[in-house]
Parts: sequence; C-alpha cells; structure tokens
Amino acid sequence: MLCLSSGCFFASTSFLPSSFSMYAVTLSSALFLLEKYAGAVSVAAAGVILGWPFSILVFLPVTVYSLIRGSFRRVFLSGFVTSLCFLVLSFVADYYCYGRLTFSVFNLLKYNVIGGGESHLYGTEGFSFYFRNGFNNFNFAFILALLFLGVVPFARKKYAPDLLIVVSPVYIWLAFMSLQAHKEERFLYPIYSLICVAAAAVIDSLPDFFHDKYSSDQSIFEKIAKGLRPLILGFILCASHSRTFSMLNGYGAPLQIYQHLEHHDDTGPGSILCVGSEWHRYPSSFFIPSYISEVRWIDDGFRGLLPFPFNETLGGTTAAPSYFNNKNKAAEGQYLKDIGACNLLVELDLRRPYPSRGSDLSTWEALAALPFLDRELSPALYRSFFIPYRWQQNNVFGLYKLLRRLHPDHA
Repeated sequence: MLCLSSGCFFASTSFLPSSFSMYAVTLSSALFLLEKYAGAVSVAAAGVILGWPFSILVFLPVTVYSLIRGSFRRVFLSGFVTSLCFLVLSFVADYYCYGRLTFSVFNLLKYNVIGGGESHLYGTEGFSFYFRNGFNNFNFAFILALLFLGVVPFARKKYAPDLLIVVSPVYIWLAFMSLQAHKEERFLYPIYSLICVAAAAVIDSLPDFFHDKYSSDQSIFEKIAKGLRPLILGFILCASHSRTFSMLNGYGAPLQIYQHLEHHDDTGPGSILCVGSEWHRYPSSFFIPSYISEVRWIDDGFRGLLPFPFNETLGGTTAAPSYFNNKNKAAEGQYLKDIGACNLLVELDLRRPYPSRGSDLSTWEALAALPFLDRELSPALYRSFFIPYRWQQNNVFGLYKLLRRLHPDHA
C-alpha cells in the first residue's frame, strides 16, 4: 500500500514541507516500534522544525510514550539537543536569507494561530473534505484505517498498545484538520503512511474475528477470512492504480505543455510567457527555457495576491517589497496590462459559451494542445477512478494549450 496507493504515490514525490513531515513520521514510528526511543524523538524534532511545525500533533503520541518507556534522561536529551541544533540552523538560515533577526518557525505559528488565523483567506472547505479526499487517495483502505479502533479489542495482544500509539495520530490529525476552515489535500500528507499501517493491520486481523480461543482448530469462517485477505488487498491496490491513472491522464497536461516550450526557441530571445486563470497550475520557473525573459500574469478575474518577477535591485531575498500584503489582496502591477506584449500564452479551453483567447486564430497559433479533464461536467465516479471503456466515454475534456502570437505578416 505504501508503494502503490495513490495518496503515497503523489505525496512521496512532492517537494513540500508536509511531504518531509510524512517521511519523518514514517521513520519516527518505525524507530518507536523497534524500541529505539531516542532516535524516534530526534526524528520527530527534525520533522517538526525542518518540516512542518503543525505536525507536532502527529508526533505527540510517539514522543510522549518514548519518554515514558525509554530512559527519560537519554530520550529527553536526544530530543532536546536535536531540537536545539535545528532551531539554531533555522535561525542562522533565516538571518542569512532575510538579512535581519527573525524566526520563520515562530512566524508561521504566529500568522496561522496566534495572529487570529488568516489562512481562511486562501479558501475554505466543509468538514467532510478530508474524508472525501482520504477515500479518493486510499479508497477502501481509508475506511479500513478508520475502523482500526474497532479491531483493537479483537487483536489486543498484537496491536495494543504499540501499534495503537503509532496509529492514533490518524484520528487526532483528522479531527484537528477537519475543524480548520482552510483545507488542502497536502495537509493530510503527514499521516499517509499511518493510514496504510492501520489498514494493513485491519486486513491482517480479519481471521481474529472468527477465532475460537477455546479451540485449536480453525473454523471454516476463519479459513475464509484468511483467503479473503489477499483479495481485499488486491482490490485496494487495483482501485489505487485506477485513481493514479485517472489523475495522471486527466490532469497531467500542464506539466507536459510546459515541457513543449524547449522545442520553440524560434520564438526569439526576450520572449514573454503569459498565464491567465491557469496561474495555480504553473509548475516552476525551472521549466522555463532561457529564451523566455519572464513569466507574467494576465487578468482573468482573480483578485488574490500572485508572485511578482524576482527583482534583485530591491535587495534580493532580504527585501520586503511594498506590493506584498498578508491579506491575499491583488497588488497593483501584478498583472501585465499590455497583453500585446505576450509572445506565448498558456490557457485552458473548457469549451464554455464564452470564447477563449486562443480561439482568435488571427492572433494566436496553437503550438501544442492536450486533453484536460473537465471536472465540472464529468461525473464524480468516472473522473475520480479510471474504469476501462468508460473513463474516456463518460468524462468531458477540454484542451490545455500552448499558444504563440502570430507575426503581422502571418496574420
């Protein structure tokens, strides 16, 4: 499940603080089960300070029980020294990058917790968001993971208390994050490996429901339960592959489109690449070839704050430009007003009644166009999971386009 579940497939390769926390949670939990308590606490400290400070809730059960079970002095000193080293390292890095005394770990907590919580400015979701998201990424394994507490009484000798301690953050984290107004899929990453552990434990314990402790012989139901285990696991892995296939083929067009840029350097040096409503799928400047001088946003109605081109003359990373704000309000100048300056354009054409910019064939030529799944018009089941012979037929697709402005003599 760790290798093939859709959730771990995407989370493990993401360059995100929550992904780093997931690695740390996995290693810390493994060290705890191996009774290496000092190592478990040290890894937990690294996950919180170098990864994501909020993930302290996920590490809490393992950390507390490590202090209780191991040599308190040794475990405490291990965690304290590790924390101190990483805090100093973080402080030095912050001073070097920002040119002043500041502490990014504390600033993150201050903005989101102490400062009244401004994260709701970036969108809100309902209470059920993470439960729906968990099912999409782990299908029935997620349901089995939630049932772990109900299985513990039947398999107490195997799972209590060690595995119960390791899995308990699944419930703590789900409850805490579901109460927050602002929700994102990546916020669930720290417990992804624990979901797999809990689900695997439930599958493994199925025969225990039918075991007669007063008899040495296996009942027919216990034998059937043992035979069902590989079938259940196989079904979960097939559904996971179905989800992964749907995500890659339905929503993979943006990454592929930006890779096409390297084949069109005949556009000329100093070209400007423009992106409108698809700003949130812009991957990274590392995808942009050297012949493109800058990437600019064009106004398609979004009124939040967007990144500006990096300006070394303002002081580099030490600068705090006046056009940034902590209220997620669009800044003056973040949009390119003269669209005529755009040499290249990336846009998503969902074939709505209103025309897209790329539909003007007298101005733009299509360099590449790839299918992109239309979430609004596609049924939830078919867009979430690949079902052979049905996925292509039942879903609706738009076109993700890379366009180039025609020269006047070609228009």
